[in-house]
Amino acid sequence: MNEQTALNKFNSSIKTLGYVFVTIALLCNFVPAVYASITTGVFPAIGDLLTLWVAAASAFGVGYFVQPISFFPMANMAGSFMCWIVGNVGEIRIPAATMAQNVTNAEQGTPKAQVISTVGIGGSIIVSVCMITLFTLIGASIMPLMPKVVLKAFGFVLPCVLGAVYASLASKNIILGAIIMISSIAGKMLFPIIGIPGGLIMLLNIILAVIIARIYFITTQKLSLIHISEPTRRVVI
Repeated sequence: MNEQTALNKFNSSIKTLGYVFVTIALLCNFVPAVYASITTGVFPAIGDLLTLWVAAASAFGVGYFVQPISFFPMANMAGSFMCWIVGNVGEIRIPAATMAQNVTNAEQGTPKAQVISTVGIGGSIIVSVCMITLFTLIGASIMPLMPKVVLKAFGFVLPCVLGAVYASLASKNIILGAIIMISSIAGKMLFPIIGIPGGLIMLLNIILAVIIARIYFITTQKLSLIHISEPTRRVVI
């Protein structure tokens, strides 16, 4: 059994298990709310629940489309199921998968990279669960003692992490990384001018980056084929 056949068999099993556990996790999300309503006797009206859902969808709805599209190539199937169950995808899981692939020199899109990213995400889950449990127990007493400048610095953690991930991926192809950076900055400046809602700017920038990357890949492949097919010229002195 070769690597690709074994990986396909693995993904088939993961797909079944993933659907089961994601569904269980989804249902468990409602347990605390249902328990609180039953024990307190407070049951919100359907209209209030819909209002809250619309507010949440307005704030985070774009992420429903952006994150699966942008993160799946690095998380792959098994990693994606784990990511959507435990959360902190962009902040912890994707950086862990990326660093695991870099350390092991796993080329993106290969069976090795898929396995390594799954291991990296699994390791990050074990570490983060332990750390979250620890800081949940002692964090409430430590955080008030920290200087305000330290507390304010926590707001820059996510941009720093995503910037590090971008730098790691862009280093594999500097030209493509620079082109996508320029297109993203241009989109951030131009999309609001033409009336694109702020919540869609990130999604459009990601779609544009995917299109640019695809065009770049096809163009470089064609140029490589043309270069290879050219007859070798020898100069006879």
